[in-house]
Amino acid sequence: MSDLLAQRKDFKKRVATQPVLAQRRAMAPSTAMSSRVLPKQAAALSHIERAHEEASILTRVHQIITFLKQSQRPCTADEIRLHISEFHDDGPEFQHLTNNAKVIYTATTNSFAYRPEFDIRTAEELVEYLRKLPDHGGLEVKKLADSYLDTSSVIAELQKKQRILVMSDKTKRPRYVFYNDMPLETTIDDDMKTSWLQLQVPDEPELSREMEKAGLKRMQAEAREEKEQQDVKKTKKTSRITKITNTHLVGIDLTKDYVPESK
Repeated sequence: MSDLLAQRKDFKKRVATQPVLAQRRAMAPSTAMSSRVLPKQAAALSHIERAHEEASILTRVHQIITFLKQSQRPCTADEIRLHISEFHDDGPEFQHLTNNAKVIYTATTNSFAYRPEFDIRTAEELVEYLRKLPDHGGLEVKKLADSYLDTSSVIAELQKKQRILVMSDKTKRPRYVFYNDMPLETTIDDDMKTSWLQLQVPDEPELSREMEKAGLKRMQAEAREEKEQQDVKKTKKTSRITKITNTHLVGIDLTKDYVPESK
């Protein structure tokens, strides 16, 4: 028992004589540093929130425009609200729609309608539009993509009835459509077709002589091209190799260094 007490006392003495090490603690950020960091974080967070809110607004605007296009008629603000609950007369979506080029806004009825590039709804309207084009020019099919028209089926139906002419791409998809002026299509009898096919076009030199006999002139572009080809033949010369001899160097060995003659 006395040994245990002695060992305990000795252990306490050793512990008391051990050096004390100071514990290093993390310092709290100063008030000045916190004041510099927090505003930056708050500004970044505010920017992210604004960007997210703007994206949400544009998404709702796109949904409303799609709804108007599918409706194919003017819709009031109340009807739009049944589709998009966040739509309000004093909200940002309202302002976006009133300034959108693809939307027609009528203030008297507080209604909105989709504005396609071509307001063509039926096959007859398409034929009439093509008929009124200057010089019966064509219309690019992809421009009808946002119209109310079922483009593929309508074009196929009108082409089958020969009311329009269709120019297709390599994949045989319609690319341009033209008005088919039916009065220009005349019936040709078989005798005329046979006579036409029996005609023989002479060779070019003979054709030129026959045209001169008949008092006909060739196209100026062809005559000018032929004249240019003749001029090229006249001006073309064969290149000749000319041998040049330095006669004043005859008898001089150019492999030796030049040494001036002594006087």
